[in-house]
Amino acid sequence: DAKWSCTTMFVCPVVFVIVAVFWQDICTSRMVFLDKVCIHQTDAEMKKKGIRGLAGFLRHTDRLVVLWTPAYFTRLWCTYELASWIHLGKTNICFMPVSLPAAAATMGLGIFCHFALGAVYQAVTGGIPLWFTCASLLACSIVIAYNARNHVRDLGKLPVQLSTFSVKRTLCYCCDRGHLHPETGESIPCDRQLVYLALEEWFSQHLDSTDANVFGNPHCDEEEVSYLDFFDHQVRAKIGLNLISLGGYRLDYLDAVVIASPCVWWYVGQASYLEGLPWQEWLRWALYLGSLVFAAFPIGCQTVFICCNYFE
Repeated sequence: DAKWSCTTMFVCPVVFVIVAVFWQDICTSRMVFLDKVCIHQTDAEMKKKGIRGLAGFLRHTDRLVVLWTPAYFTRLWCTYELASWIHLGKTNICFMPVSLPAAAATMGLGIFCHFALGAVYQAVTGGIPLWFTCASLLACSIVIAYNARNHVRDLGKLPVQLSTFSVKRTLCYCCDRGHLHPETGESIPCDRQLVYLALEEWFSQHLDSTDANVFGNPHCDEEEVSYLDFFDHQVRAKIGLNLISLGGYRLDYLDAVVIASPCVWWYVGQASYLEGLPWQEWLRWALYLGSLVFAAFPIGCQTVFICCNYFE
């Protein structure tokens, strides 16, 4: 009945959130190295060891996940990680714009709100009029389109960032603060010096007489082509092209199916209306639900991002 449908729309999300939060602890043993919390920020000697040891952690890493924002290539630490990855000769990079999960979550929340409002309205009045369905869809679609456009707008900045990338122009906390702790006034070590030392060790040995032509100036000699310029070229050529080719504005199919979960919750509640009907009706209901979750919703999600990218 309508009350059962309303109940499923609010019990299923609770179970969904619990599984999403605790799945890592329950069923997997995947380990993640999170750079921000694994390198000491106040002890100079420990920080130096952490910076020098970053390549060691990455050597035993299967995949580098780039949580990209428009500020990513302006941060010294982020480019240093890319340098370590290039130095190790690895290419398995997962390019994840931070705005994409936010847009996907908004899309899932919008779909949930649409069905949840429908369940409540049905429980109260006994039915759902067409005008209510259209108004609910319109309101949710506006919010979804707004967040999707923000995501696509952020990605539009990526090609320009990569084409003009230079490690010399990146920002780091210590240099921005004049190498003084903002609260105690004590001197803090310079991250840029430590990073440049590592870059020199890794990339200076790769320079040869042909690098001047690679960097677009055939009149330069070997000494004028620094290891920093060589690293800039590596980021543009090896990392940049891969990131742009990945697209980034589209959802994976499985992610789109997960976003359609509220549709499943709704129709599970509606299944009570099929009680006593022949098996043909149950089959028709199952096929209809399957076509929505595994075809219509994924295609709709991809269409939203593609349209936002096209009309941006």
